[in-house]
Amino acid sequence: MNNFIRKYPTLENYPITWSIILLNALFFIVQTVSGGSTNTVNLVRLGAKFDYGIAQGEYWRLLTATFLHIGAIHLILNLVGLFIFGRLVEKEFLRFRYLIIYLFSGISSSIFSYWSGSAFISITEIENCNQGLGAIGAGASGAIFGLLGCYAAFLMINKNVLGSNARESLISIGLLVFINVIYGATASNIDQVAHVSGLICGFAIGWLLSPAKQLIILPDSLNDSSILISLNRNNLSKIFIVSFVILIIITTMAYFQRTQFLNELSDLCRLDVWYKIK
Repeated sequence: MNNFIRKYPTLENYPITWSIILLNALFFIVQTVSGGSTNTVNLVRLGAKFDYGIAQGEYWRLLTATFLHIGAIHLILNLVGLFIFGRLVEKEFLRFRYLIIYLFSGISSSIFSYWSGSAFISITEIENCNQGLGAIGAGASGAIFGLLGCYAAFLMINKNVLGSNARESLISIGLLVFINVIYGATASNIDQVAHVSGLICGFAIGWLLSPAKQLIILPDSLNDSSILISLNRNNLSKIFIVSFVILIIITTMAYFQRTQFLNELSDLCRLDVWYKIK
């Protein structure tokens, strides 16, 4: 095992990223052997985002849904994204901060996805009970978009030090987000709300936790060389802190608004009678 780790140092350098990848793969194996990764009943049983269940107190679905995937292609695409952007974030942030960013982005995107089920409809406009329940949701894409937003925040904070590399990376991130938004608008069964909210929440917490780079010149007898070191930032603007607090408040309000809607729907349709998950 030690020889394997030395041969592939990325396993040692990025333990959080590889642990999350492994956890997603293990969840998928459990899905496959327990009834299938595309089986709706199995997804709900294993912890997918099921809005009525969340409204009934199954808060853990907001997290477990981020480790479940609907089909092998869904899993592979997300793991590739996690492999690319997870390592970038883990390299620049402390591992504990990286984990906080990933979990915050994943849970926040689940909450906004949960809210979107009745964001533009009132209980009086419901024509049938299924209309207000929302879709079953699963996938790590909200958290991965959070990593993307987080890394964008890091690049913006350090753009003067990183120079053209930061600008080119920010352009690439912008193009990637644009392509995903356009594709999501034309394809079905893609949770755009989770993607966009994950990106925004990841950017917000990334800006809060991002280290600042400083260029240090090392005089040398032959030629000058330089290194980049990370510094803690103590100059967070009050405007940004207030904005982050407002984001938390909006997220909380979105959760309770959706929960109230589903409770009213439950009273209207007697959902408590049929909601039994074996």
